[in-house]
Amino acid sequence: MTVILPFILIVLSLTVIIIVIVRKYPQLLLLDIDSLPEVQEAKKKNTIIKKRAEKESSAIYKNFLEKLKPIIQWGKNLQLSFRKLVGRVERKASMEEAKNIKPESREERRLKKEESKQLVVDATTDIGQNDFVTAEKKYLAALKQDPKNKEAYKGLARVYYAQGQKDEAKETYKFILQLDSNDEDTNVQLGQIAEEEGNTEDAVEYYQQAVISNPHNPQRFVKIFDLLFGIAQYETALEAIEQALELEPQNPKYLDNFIETSILIGRKDLAEDGYAQLRMINPENQKLVSFRQRIDEIK
Repeated sequence: MTVILPFILIVLSLTVIIIVIVRKYPQLLLLDIDSLPEVQEAKKKNTIIKKRAEKESSAIYKNFLEKLKPIIQWGKNLQLSFRKLVGRVERKASMEEAKNIKPESREERRLKKEESKQLVVDATTDIGQNDFVTAEKKYLAALKQDPKNKEAYKGLARVYYAQGQKDEAKETYKFILQLDSNDEDTNVQLGQIAEEEGNTEDAVEYYQQAVISNPHNPQRFVKIFDLLFGIAQYETALEAIEQALELEPQNPKYLDNFIETSILIGRKDLAEDGYAQLRMINPENQKLVSFRQRIDEIK
């Protein structure tokens, strides 16, 4: 009996505990652990620590990138310089080949010229898509097939000019003139570059060479007139605008320039002739009154 009594007490205790748990179980299920103040406080701390760690990590990464920028830029500059060097070497090699072409059969020359022309067409398409790197490679490849392909040199010069490499562009254009000194387009391009660089005299020379190649373009003469007029070379400018008027005798703008220049150099006879023509073809021109007064003042 003494042995059984403790056992009975243990069983009764377990029974009571089980009854309590069963009764309280639904309440335990409804208990939201996350709503406890201690848990919420711990979560806030974890969030703050996490954000601080992310911020510090981001700052370290940005600082690292800032330190890398000079190295990255140096690498880009080195790559660009190397590409320029390679392009210059290949271009000079092509120029040398153009001067010393090895004997080939007629069929070989024909095939190479055809391939060279096609490469130029493809490269021109690349330029239209602003893919200057690919265009440059194709133009150089075209020159390897036909070292005297002027269109390939012109395209190559356009690539250099578009990328701001004016020295390379000028060098290439000047080599084209060694192949054909009368190439109008090349002289015009060199004239434009000279203008941009402020070399008016060089620009005039190139444009003059262009009109020698094609004396039937009045705008070329007007360009020469504008440049000479801008540096007060009025007598030579007058000759240029006269050439333009020979091609377009009834152009009011050309007549305006002709009269203005004639007045400036005191050529009353020429100014009178220009005035009469302008009055006949454009009687409503607002400059007629002013021109008349200024012509009358010439002694």
